[in-house]
Amino acid sequence: MLDSSTVVEMGDRGMAKYGIIRMQKFHKDAILGIQKHNQREGENSKNKDIDSNRTMLNYDFVNEDKIKYHEEIKKMTATRVKRKIRNDAVLVAEFFVSASPEYMHAMSSDEQRKYFEASLDHIAGKYGQQNILYAVVHNDEATPHMHVGFVPITEDRRLAAKEYFHGKTKIRRIQDDFHNYMNKRGYDIERGEPSELQHKSVHEFKKQEREKELKHLQQLVAHKEKELQQMDNLVELKAAPPVEIRSERRIEELCSQPVEVAAAKSAIGSKVKVEEADFHELMSLTKELQQTLAAEHERTHALSHEVDRYEKENKTLKHDLSETRQELELYVGDQDGQVEKAKKQMRQKLVRDFSAEQKENVKNEVKRELDKQYEAHISSLSDDLTIEKQKHEKTKKELVQANKVNDSLTKMNIDYIENYVPKEELDKVNHEVNELRKENKTLKAWKERALNWIDKHVERINQVSFFQHVGGIQKRNKRQDQEIER
Repeated sequence: MLDSSTVVEMGDRGMAKYGIIRMQKFHKDAILGIQKHNQREGENSKNKDIDSNRTMLNYDFVNEDKIKYHEEIKKMTATRVKRKIRNDAVLVAEFFVSASPEYMHAMSSDEQRKYFEASLDHIAGKYGQQNILYAVVHNDEATPHMHVGFVPITEDRRLAAKEYFHGKTKIRRIQDDFHNYMNKRGYDIERGEPSELQHKSVHEFKKQEREKELKHLQQLVAHKEKELQQMDNLVELKAAPPVEIRSERRIEELCSQPVEVAAAKSAIGSKVKVEEADFHELMSLTKELQQTLAAEHERTHALSHEVDRYEKENKTLKHDLSETRQELELYVGDQDGQVEKAKKQMRQKLVRDFSAEQKENVKNEVKRELDKQYEAHISSLSDDLTIEKQKHEKTKKELVQANKVNDSLTKMNIDYIENYVPKEELDKVNHEVNELRKENKTLKAWKERALNWIDKHVERINQVSFFQHVGGIQKRNKRQDQEIER
């Protein structure tokens, strides 16, 4: 599973001289995928970014033949890691190393190899040569680049990627150390200010590179269309009716020079007589005019050949433009498809990587939270029940006290009647006593009803579910208050 990624672009984009280094952490489920991609195992026909005709130019600095990544990782960790490896541990941290396309393509194959060797020396020296799993150079994609994978084993024999890459400071050191090392090795890679650094995922990086290529193709199409327009103008010029081409300024100069001619008419005809000096001047001007016309004729002939050449180029450019447009349409369609495919694969990967253990953990966590809330609510209900019991006891005591008072009053009344009260007053007191007894009977009846209601509803509270009781507690409390008031 992809955990994090960092792309570092160093230098002024206008100068197109910047280095690229990206770090990605991979878990167990992703190892086979990066093995197939790096070693081109059965994906040449699917990945449109790969030119299968150039795959033979790829090479690995560490391994002469293809390897099984899982097997090699097990060998490395079996002897060098002292603790059991967790299922969600980072097994491989991979560096993507390259440079701007202009910078890379300006180098020869040997120079590119030396560039990647220097980058590998830096990574191996910083993270340990014994930890390097592979260093694959891909020459069959748009821009040559290298994938360097290493198993993050620490000196104290732990498999801990956080030891190398935890925190922004260590991530920034990846950028700084790479830039400084490559500069010391003689590579003219300029580094921008920190605010100019851009951090991208793999998909974003490839998308940006494709956008650059698309922009370049669009500029090329615009340039070719401009050339075609120029060709069309020349064709129209050639198709126009022929006109006499002359050096108008020179002819005007010749015509503006006065030539005095004396004419004499005879019976036989007429002759023109000129002075010898004027005759030579006229001949000189005639020769100059002939030379000017000959030069213009040669220029016209050259222009005619140039128009023919442009016509041929026009046909070729139209054909190239048509092919370029078709390729551009196919390319844009393919890129849109690749973007949608990448999104779909990422969604599927996120669902697949959410393991049964993680689902069970989430389920247990939700259950614990619900149990905690249930216990808190039961505790609250217990407090409410205790308060109700206290109210009941208080009411019971008040009723007992009222009975005692009534008994005392009855006894006092009897004593008073027997000793002091006349018959009329005795009847009156007896009537009051009867009224008090009725009220006492009524209070006892209500007391029994209250006790029965409390016992009945306390028993029901133990039977209802947690969520039913939460929904009806407020309503029942209100009804109880009304019952008590009555």
